[in-house]
Amino acid sequence: MRLPVVEMPGGERLFGPSLKEVASRLGFVNRAKLRQYDVSIYGAGPAGLSAAVYAASEGLSTVLIERSAVGGQAGTTSMIENYMGFPQGINGADLAERARQQAVKLVSRF
Repeated sequence: MRLPVVEMPGGERLFGPSLKEVASRLGFVNRAKLRQYDVSIYGAGPAGLSAAVYAASEGLSTVLIERSAVGGQAGTTSMIENYMGFPQGINGADLAERARQQAVKLVSRF
């Protein structure tokens, strides 16, 4: 068996996949769609994801670049208790996924 084993949301298992393969299977973009962007954000941690949401909501063409995992270090945190809007706290992976979904929704509108 090749490690790591990644179980995708639909239950499919990938054995020893590259980051590019996992990103592709999750529907993440691995090549720029435009030649030029109004805003380039490097790092998809909570701050980068927030910046992408706000930039896209203002109609700016926005690219968010992350080399490993959406959510950054916060994405691996079991409980974040100091993030505005979640007074009871939130799991880091859940926060990252919610922010990713919101950014994708806004980007696809423009």
